[in-house]
Amino acid sequence: MKSEELKRRYHWQCRRGLLEVDIVLNDYLERIFDSESEPRQLLFGRLLEEQDADLFEWFTRRSVPEDQELRDYVDHMLIRLGRPD
Repeated sequence: MKSEELKRRYHWQCRRGLLEVDIVLNDYLERIFDSESEPRQLLFGRLLEEQDADLFEWFTRRSVPEDQELRDYVDHMLIRLGRPD
């Protein structure tokens, strides 16, 4: 699937019940997503399958994903967004 198609699909999936989660996901999608590798773009889709409460905890660094690949990806996202801590 092309990057533009993925981005269009992900755009709707970024609309969340928690504003803080919505902001991080949309900021990443608009600012960073296009410059990412295809595997990372696909991993973003996997991240979107997670629950809002978990995403909130991860994005605020209160906890980390159990899955090492998602843990590394969340760290990568937050660093790229300028939210290292």
